[in-house]
Parts: sequence; structure tokens; C-alpha cells
Amino acid sequence: MKGSYSRRETIERLGAAGMAALMPANASAQTAADFYAGKTVNIICGYNPGGGVDVGTRLIAKHIARFLPGGANVVVKNMQGASGIVAANYLYVKAAPDGLTLAVPGRDWVPKPALGQANAVYDSLRFAYIGSTGGFNNIAWIRGDLGIRTPADLRNSRKKLIFGGLPQNTVLSSVPKLLQDIGMPVNVIMGYENTARIVLAIEQKELDAIYTAITSLARRRDLIDTKALVPVFQSEPEQPGVALVDELVPEPQRLLLRLIHASATFGMPLIAPPGTPPDRVEFLRKAFFDMARDAAFQAEAVTIGEPASDPVEGAALAGKVSDMLRSLNPATVAAFKSLTGE
Repeated sequence: MKGSYSRRETIERLGAAGMAALMPANASAQTAADFYAGKTVNIICGYNPGGGVDVGTRLIAKHIARFLPGGANVVVKNMQGASGIVAANYLYVKAAPDGLTLAVPGRDWVPKPALGQANAVYDSLRFAYIGSTGGFNNIAWIRGDLGIRTPADLRNSRKKLIFGGLPQNTVLSSVPKLLQDIGMPVNVIMGYENTARIVLAIEQKELDAIYTAITSLARRRDLIDTKALVPVFQSEPEQPGVALVDELVPEPQRLLLRLIHASATFGMPLIAPPGTPPDRVEFLRKAFFDMARDAAFQAEAVTIGEPASDPVEGAALAGKVSDMLRSLNPATVAAFKSLTGE
């Protein structure tokens, strides 16, 4: 994929966005409904099959189809690479802004351009945000046979715990790296293709731990039920009796920790390309939010650990993204780059 695009392409995309902005604000919902009837909607997943992002994307695709009219078909296409950046780039530069191609790039892609990621060519603020099932909790899942149940156990461990990471820095690797930097007995091995592969490596005792949302274990809940994996610390106070990761980190590093976890406050966004007609954006937002409040969706979401109780509507989601990006400051960004080597 090109790292940048031509002046002509830029003008064309800006022109498309401008035309969309000039469309009548009162374009009817019925017009959008007629458009989607019998069509195929493609949702690009930014990770390969089997991991937590893929599981969450397929859950959305399965249920949102019921809220699109006239037998509309929803298909998931995996476009993995650079922790969601490849999918976000594709949606920004190449996908037609017609409302038929959407994406769930993942959990970590939104701040990447602001953090100086060279291969992120998109502007996160220009996407049309459709919705999110809600914020999520990151948890350190550690092999139960190691006998580590609390942060104190971790600090005193004679064995250095090996966490698994993806090819590019994400929350999975950034938090363990931060703990390593402050002297905890932790190391990180990068390069696993997805969270499902990391979980398998833990089961085979190639790794000791993973820091991730519970959806990454959606297909291996047996590891939780048998305590083969136990939660030792978490980013949000959701799991009773489990310590917060903030308690492990000195005050000066907590701003950096908040940056690492920033995207968790709004979850995994479903997005459309810049310039998507406003009536279709609004139609998709309503379909998404109706789906997120549907009993059948919520029941299945609970079984895989996907957020279900507090979905984020598209306009509010766009606001949360804007607030997060505005909160970045040069010192914290520099600390993040130093931590991750980016």
C-alpha cells in the first residue's frame, strides 16, 4: 500500500467529502432503506480470523444484518496488517464512500497518525463513525500453574514472565513493556499473528501471559473456567477482587498508561469512509444502535465477553475520538514512542 497519495487523489477525496456535506440534511431515511435493500455490505476486519477483533466483528455482522432492509447481506473480509492500520488505510484511500464498505480496524488504530506512525495515512477524525458496542476492559491473564494471583506475587516472582505481543505495538505489548521498564519481572515476545495464536502459545507453555480483553478468550473459555489462566490485574474495575494496573505503576507513568488505554474507553469502532452520504451514515447508525440494544445480540455478546450494556452511538463516538486526540500532549507522545520504539 502506498504510504501517501497523489495531489489529484487528495483533491478527489476532499471533493467527495465536500459534495457529501452539501447534500440535503433532510434526505429521507426511506431513501437509504431503499438503497440498502438487497445489497451486500462488506465489513473489513483489521485482523486475521480467530482473534478477539475478528470474533467481535463477526458478531456485529451477524446481528446487524437483521436491522438492514430487504434481505441485505453482510460479509466480513479480513484485511490484517499493522494492527488495524492496513484496514483503516484501505477504507480511507481506496474504499468507495457509498455506505457498502465499512470496517472494524481494531482497538489501537485511532491514535496512530497522531503518534507519528509513518504508515498510517488516514485522518482518524474524517471517518464516519457508525457506533461501538462499548468500552472494554484489558486484563492480564497469567498461567494458573505459576501461582501468581496478585501484583505482589508478580513483583516477587523469581521467574520472568513472558507476555505475547502482536507484530506491531498495541496495548497487548505496551503495558507489559511499561511494567518491564519500571523493574517488574516481565518480558515481551512480539510477532504473534493474533491473540488466538498467543493463547495457544500460553497453553503450550511457550508463553506465560497475555494482556487483552476477555473477547480474546471467547473461543477458549475453558482456560478461564479451569483456572489454566487467571486474571491478575486489569485496566477497569470490572472483575471483582482483581487489582487495577494503575496500582503497579508509579504516578509519573500513569499519564502514559492512560494514553495506552485511551481507545478502550470507546471500544472497537465500526466506521465508514470519509464522504459517505449523510443519510446512509444516519441509517447505519440507527441500525447499529438498534442492534446493540437487541436482546439476542446482547445475549450472544455476553457469551463471548463483548461489551453489551453501554453501546456508544455514532455521533457520540466521533466526539470521544476527537476528545482523545485533543488530549494528547508532546511529552506523553514522546514517552509513548520511547516505550514502544516507534
